Amino acid sequence: EEEATPATLRKHINQVKKKWDNEVLYLAPAMSTYNRKRLIEQKISFVVPGNQMYLPALGLDLREYLRNIRTTKRKKFSPSTQAVLLSMFYDWPKEGVTPSQLAERLDYSLMTMTRAFDEIESAGLADVDMEWRERVLVFDGGKKEVWDRSSALMRSPVNKRIKVMGTRKKNFPYAGESALARYSMLAEPKCPVIAVSNRHWKAMQELAAVMEVPNEEPGATEVEVWSYSPELFARDGMVDPLSLYLSFRESPDERIEMALEKLEEAFPW
Repeated sequence: EEEATPATLRKHINQVKKKWDNEVLYLAPAMSTYNRKRLIEQKISFVVPGNQMYLPALGLDLREYLRNIRTTKRKKFSPSTQAVLLSMFYDWPKEGVTPSQLAERLDYSLMTMTRAFDEIESAGLADVDMEWRERVLVFDGGKKEVWDRSSALMRSPVNKRIKVMGTRKKNFPYAGESALARYSMLAEPKCPVIAVSNRHWKAMQELAAVMEVPNEEPGATEVEVWSYSPELFARDGMVDPLSLYLSFRESPDERIEMALEKLEEAFPW
């Protein structure tokens, strides 16, 4: 139902090529203009039957018209629902969890947690039972299984990235390549990256605590503004590994893809 991203396709094709020495084609019933452009940029062979064929290894690029995707994409999880799921991965509730427990743990309203339960149940990830007049969320399967089934509906926590002068790193967790460098063998970026919540970013602007700069100037910091608080699951001065994974999932950089694979494999499922 959902169109695969070029970064995901490249990852899968590389896996297939380890077992298959010949050309690998991506076959799709339809394709968006944006993804077609990115597939061609990355020289990924694809075929849309009766519509388009791009085989760079054979020098073929036949395009008649773009057949739009007519399937309805499943809606991505809301930031609060994603925070609930991440909370579960870090503290797996074998006996189940209630909205009031999560509201206290994550500092959300009870109503918001109730809506998160509805989203998780609708996605078929868990059963919701009633116990003493309160709903209890019990996941269907183990952590890794639930992650594999839910990650496609998760979004990057990053709303925007801004380079600034004046922020103090010690107040916020490392994010982006700065965090990935600490979780892996990736080199440190020239410009350190930190994560802040929308609330913190607005406060920084109101207090004129930072000055936005257009380029990567000496002494600048890159700020990622997140849709949920990065402090919720931060550890050792870094954003949590699963949120970090989601923030980079669409990256075409092979170095980052390799680091992400190791990051996911190393997680204590």
